[in-house]
Amino acid sequence: MWYVIQVKTGEEVSISSELKARGIKTLVPRENRPIRRGGNWIREIYVFFPGYVFLNLVYNAETYYQVKKVPGVIRFLGDSGMPSRLSHLEAEWISLLSGGRDMPVEPSVIRLEDGKPKSVKGVLERFTNRVIRYDLRQRKAIFEITVCNAKKEVRLSFEPEQDAGEDAGQDMTEDPAEQILQEAT
Repeated sequence: MWYVIQVKTGEEVSISSELKARGIKTLVPRENRPIRRGGNWIREIYVFFPGYVFLNLVYNAETYYQVKKVPGVIRFLGDSGMPSRLSHLEAEWISLLSGGRDMPVEPSVIRLEDGKPKSVKGVLERFTNRVIRYDLRQRKAIFEITVCNAKKEVRLSFEPEQDAGEDAGQDMTEDPAEQILQEAT
């Protein structure tokens, strides 16, 4: 079953690594987020749920103390008697936001159709029906999921799809003979 632990903010990845070394499967949902700085777009790793790590384990006294021994772990979410478990759907959402392999997800790609954003590539395709709004200026899609039955807003980055005209213009700058050979084969 999947559980959530609260950890020291900023230490999610190192605590996750320590738990993995102890044989516990963990996920830290992150993205390679584009950020505009000094007029340029750069990429930085961003944690979707700062201060939380998701664990897949059989909860018992042994695993409880194994997790609590890791420096930086604060507590399991839920009651002191029994921590809250993620539902199967919540666990699937967390897995999607973790790229399925605990790696930062890349920004999704959207295109404007009739003035409305539509996801054409990336993890945002799986959350289209949960999107509350798009912030085109900040290049973020804001959608809502639940974690341990509590509603959480998630801001997922996207990039606009290149116009077909721009791509065609780039193809024309290549060697014309190469283009003819490709079309002939």
